[in-house]
Amino acid sequence: MDCWEHETAGQGSVPAVAFCRHCGAALCRDHATVCTDERVRQNGMGSPTRLLPDGRKICCSTCRDAFAESIPVHRDEQRWREFAATGPESAAASC
Repeated sequence: MDCWEHETAGQGSVPAVAFCRHCGAALCRDHATVCTDERVRQNGMGSPTRLLPDGRKICCSTCRDAFAESIPVHRDEQRWREFAATGPESAAASC
């Protein structure tokens, strides 16, 4: 199976190594993003319990961006990517 992102962009065949957890698209190593999957157990009417260690899930860039606002883990990872791209001086200015 080949990477969906490379095929749709007309960049040729690149073997896929994973599938997006949300949409099922086949992804190569360059287009796959490893995201943290917080595991939570519901305790009836009480507060949920967070289970450790965190899991792992693979996302494509489209789904990662689409879920960035609704899934806290994706939102946090997006902030870290922006911080890494712009550096600490921009983070200090936004506080």
